[in-house]
Amino acid sequence: MKESIYQYISKMAETYPRLPYEFQDISQAGARDTNYILWGDRLKITEQRKLAMELMQEVIKVMYEPDAFSRITEYLDQKPIFLYMEKLSSRIKLMLGEKLLDKEKLYNIAIRLATESEYEEEVKLGILLLGFFENDITRRIIKKLGLHSTFTIYAVEASQNFENPNEFQFTLLINTEGYGKLAALTLFEPVLQNQKKWLFKYGARNMIAPNISSIMCLEKVNMADFYHGLVLDETTFSDLSFLLAYAGEQEDIKRFTHGRVLVEKYIEAAKVYAKSFIDLSAVVVIEKSMAPYWYDRDVDVIKENSWSSNLENEIRNKCKEILKKSIWTNVVYQELENPYHPSSLIIMVLECLQLLVPFHTLIPMLQKNSFDIDLMRYLLIDNYHEYLHVTLDYLMMALPWEIMFNELLDIEVEDADVSFRPDVWLVFLLKALRNERRYEEEIFIKCLSERFPDVRIEAIHGLRVFKLEWSERVIPSLEKALENEPVDKIRRRLMRLLGKSNQKIKEQRYIDVSDINIKPMPWDICLIEINIAGTFYRDMLVVEGRIEKGDVLYLVREPNNEYDPNAILVTAEDGYIIGYVPRKDNQMFAYMMDSGEILYAVLKSESIDVSKPVVSIMLRRQLDKEDNIIQFIR
Repeated sequence: MKESIYQYISKMAETYPRLPYEFQDISQAGARDTNYILWGDRLKITEQRKLAMELMQEVIKVMYEPDAFSRITEYLDQKPIFLYMEKLSSRIKLMLGEKLLDKEKLYNIAIRLATESEYEEEVKLGILLLGFFENDITRRIIKKLGLHSTFTIYAVEASQNFENPNEFQFTLLINTEGYGKLAALTLFEPVLQNQKKWLFKYGARNMIAPNISSIMCLEKVNMADFYHGLVLDETTFSDLSFLLAYAGEQEDIKRFTHGRVLVEKYIEAAKVYAKSFIDLSAVVVIEKSMAPYWYDRDVDVIKENSWSSNLENEIRNKCKEILKKSIWTNVVYQELENPYHPSSLIIMVLECLQLLVPFHTLIPMLQKNSFDIDLMRYLLIDNYHEYLHVTLDYLMMALPWEIMFNELLDIEVEDADVSFRPDVWLVFLLKALRNERRYEEEIFIKCLSERFPDVRIEAIHGLRVFKLEWSERVIPSLEKALENEPVDKIRRRLMRLLGKSNQKIKEQRYIDVSDINIKPMPWDICLIEINIAGTFYRDMLVVEGRIEKGDVLYLVREPNNEYDPNAILVTAEDGYIIGYVPRKDNQMFAYMMDSGEILYAVLKSESIDVSKPVVSIMLRRQLDKEDNIIQFIR
C-alpha cells in the first residue's frame, strides 16, 4: 500500500517542524477549493443538496460493504466536495440527528478516509465526518491535516461542530499561510484581547489576497472596542497603515464600519509617524476615498458610518498636506529598488504623486512578475507616450515567442488563464503602436500568426491603419495568415484587408488631433444626446473593439467642408474619423466651438460599431471662484 496523505503530512511535519508547513506550495495549496467556496459561482441549492444526498448514500453502502470504498472514490472523482461542502455538512448533521447513520461505523469510515486514503477528496470527506466526533484523537487528526492549506477550509468547516470552534480556528489561523490562512480568517471571530491584538498586527499579512484579508480584519464585529481604544505609536501606526492601505486599495474606506474612527486617528498620527512606503500608501488611499473638494461644498451632508461631506473635505486637505512632504520621492524609489508591496499599490502611489519614473526603476517589479497586468496598464495604456519605446524593447526580449507562435487558438478573453498574460501585453503593445502612429511592420506581420485571437485582430487593425506604408512582404503574409486562420471573424477581416470581401470598400481617414487633450471632469455639462451621422460610410472595423461605452471621442470643426460649413467631425483619440455630428444639430455647437468653448463626446452605446452609435455632447467647464456651488471659468 502506498503512503497515505496523512502519513506523508505527519512525516514531513516531523522533518520540517516549523509552521506554517514549509513542504507545501503556499501559493497554490487550496487555491481551487478556497476560491470556489468563498467566491465561486455556486451550483443551485437544490443541486448541492442532491449531490450531498448521493454522496451520503455511497457512504451508507460502505458501512455495510467495506469493500465498496471504490464507489466513494469514483463519485468524488466526478463530483468533488468543494462544489457542495456546506450542504454536505448539513446533510451529515441532519442524518446523525435523525439517527439515520450508525455512529460507530461512520466514525470508523471517517478515521479510515482521513488517515489511510491516498486521495485528497477522500481525505476532505474524512475531515468533514470527523468534525461530528470531537475528541482528542479527531482534533489532532483534523489539526494536522488542517494546517496544510489544501485541507484548511475543510478543517474550518468541520470545527463548526466543535464545542469551541473559535479557539480551534485561531490555532489554524496563526499557523497557516496562503489560502489556508484566508480560509481560517473567514469564520474566525476574535473575542479575547490577545486574539484581537494578533488579528490587528498579523491577520492581513498574507501572501494570498492581502486586500481581502485586510477588509475582513477591518470588518470583524468583535474588533469594535479594540479599534475605538487603539492608541497609535510607531509600531501600531505601521500596522494600521498596512490594514488601511490594502483594504482601501480595493474599497472605499468610508464603507467600513470602523473606518471613520481609524482614519481620524491615523491622519493625526501621520503628521508624526508617516515615513515608509506603506504609510504613504495608506495616506493615498484615504485621500482617494474622500469626496472631491467641489462636492457638497456648501452643505454638510451626513453620510453612512457617521461621515459627512465637511469631514471628508477636512481629511482630504490633511492628506494633501502630508503628501507634500519632500521625503516621498525617495521613499518611492526605495520601494521600486526592492519592491515588497504589490505592483497595483505601487502604481496607485505613482499616479497619485504624478511621478513618471525611468523605465529601468521598474525592472525589479518586472523581475518579480515579467507580465504583471497592472504594470502593463501603467506602461502601455495610461502612459504609452512615455514608455512605448522602452517597453517595446523589453517585450522583444521577454516574450516567450516559441510558446506564443505555435497553434492558432480560438479562445475568448474571459476564458484565458494567467498563462496568456504575455499575449495580453502584446495586444496592448500593438494598440499603443497604432495610437502612437508607429509602424513596426515586422511585429505586425509576426503577430498575424500569434496564438491569441485578440493579438491577430490587433495586428490586422495595425496593418489597416498603416496600409500606405506596406512593403512587398505584407500581401504574402496576409495571404498565408488567411490560409491558416481558424476563426471566421478574423478570416473576414483578413479578406477585407486583402480586398477579397464582397463588401464595398469604406473610407478610412485620419486627422491630426495631437493638440487636443480632453480629460472629462464631474462638473462638465451634458448638452444633448445624438446619433453619430455617416458611420455607414466609414470602415468601423478600424476601431472595432477599441472604443467602448463611456470612452471619450473628440469633436473637431471642419469649416471648409464643401457641403456644410457647420460640419463637426467625431474622431477617436488617435484622429480616426468615425462620423459627424448630425447636420440638424450642429449649428449651435459649431457656433459654441468657434467662440472658444471646448466640446467633446462620450460614447453611450455599448460599442462604437453598432448602427448609429449614440454619444453625449459634453461642454467642458472649469472651476471659478465666484459661483456658490460649482464655480466656473472659461
